[in-house]
Amino acid sequence: MRKYLVATGLLVPFVVNAMELEFSVGAVQQKPSGYVSYKPITDTDKIDLKNDAHISDKTKPWVRLKVEHPLPLLPNVKLSYMPMKFDGNGTLTRDIKWGNYTFQANADYNLSVKLDRLDTTLYFNAPLVKTLSNGVLDIELGLNIRTVFFDGKLNGTDKTTGQKVSESKSITLPVPMLHLATEIKPIPYFSAVGSVNYISYNKDTYYDYTAGARLYAANLIPIGILKPFIEAGYRYEKLKIDEKDVKTDIKIKGGYALVGLAF
Repeated sequence: MRKYLVATGLLVPFVVNAMELEFSVGAVQQKPSGYVSYKPITDTDKIDLKNDAHISDKTKPWVRLKVEHPLPLLPNVKLSYMPMKFDGNGTLTRDIKWGNYTFQANADYNLSVKLDRLDTTLYFNAPLVKTLSNGVLDIELGLNIRTVFFDGKLNGTDKTTGQKVSESKSITLPVPMLHLATEIKPIPYFSAVGSVNYISYNKDTYYDYTAGARLYAANLIPIGILKPFIEAGYRYEKLKIDEKDVKTDIKIKGGYALVGLAF
């Protein structure tokens, strides 16, 4: 028991000192297109985000945390959170069934779609890649569990009767996705970064990718053990699902910018 405690006491400081942490926060553009539907009967029940609901683009926060450690059999961890919500208004040009109610043509309506997501990524660095490349190339391979918090709500008002109707649907959808990320660092203060998450099964297809550039300010302006950086790039996402009476085929794209600290 004493030997175990001594070994633990020696291992913990080593692991803590060898850990690498990275935290970043910023903003991401969200330019949506595609459709959403709830208990549709025909294709005419699909609501087009742009042509029907006239949903506008948004800019939302994006928060990320990355933890790497030296223990070879345990995965490293990345966490990220991105809120996502779109609202639009219009006048129906046709009857649309949403949930258990059919909204009549010429009714004014409001569509609200929330797609908040929490990512938990478990990954390993590809063996020897960083060492053999002299630190120029790093490849991460793993599994990303994305929890999507979907909430779709349609409010309608009949112009003739003034009747107001509201139908909504909420689901929490955990989505396992294959994860690949790379960083190419040809010079100490600059790197190209990118990542891909992907899954396809049954009628569902879900993937996203990012591509960007990172500037490490610490290599230009040393700040002790802290390594500040800025990152900017482009993000694209496709969410095609048929789950629990909800059908979507949504594409979301736009630029992003982050500031962060590595230590």
